[in-house]
Amino acid sequence: MSSDLRPKLCVLEKGDNGYGFHLHGEKNKPGQFIRHVEPDSPATAAGLMAGDKLAFVNGENVEDEKHQQVVSRIRGITGKLELIVLNAETAQLLQKHSLKCQKEYVTDGIPIPSRAGSDDEDEMKNDTPRESTPVPETNGDIRMDRLSVSSK
Repeated sequence: MSSDLRPKLCVLEKGDNGYGFHLHGEKNKPGQFIRHVEPDSPATAAGLMAGDKLAFVNGENVEDEKHQQVVSRIRGITGKLELIVLNAETAQLLQKHSLKCQKEYVTDGIPIPSRAGSDDEDEMKNDTPRESTPVPETNGDIRMDRLSVSSK
């Protein structure tokens, strides 16, 4: 599980001049992105950053929605606006592992699938590290200095 990279929840209250961010879609790139965050705005206070990819608006996944759909959804909100966003590194991590953003990744982190037969799989079982196997000084009851091998 990657503890450093995870989606971010930004909760915004609409100010006198709106939320204080500009949304745009990029050519040949699916999704909607934060283009600009106004200084001293609700968006700045909530931690929204230019370049963040929008994943959820008030609990609804918007990753596959068109620009106008997302804008209409945001404009239709009364009260608090909850956005779940991904920075570029987090979006790349999800894409690398063919994962779709989930709301619980904000708190639980992103579950990184382990490769079959990888050392990571053996090292961690039930979130507890496996202790290393001690190397015996003797091989059972046979001491190494008594063992003789002959070939005829």
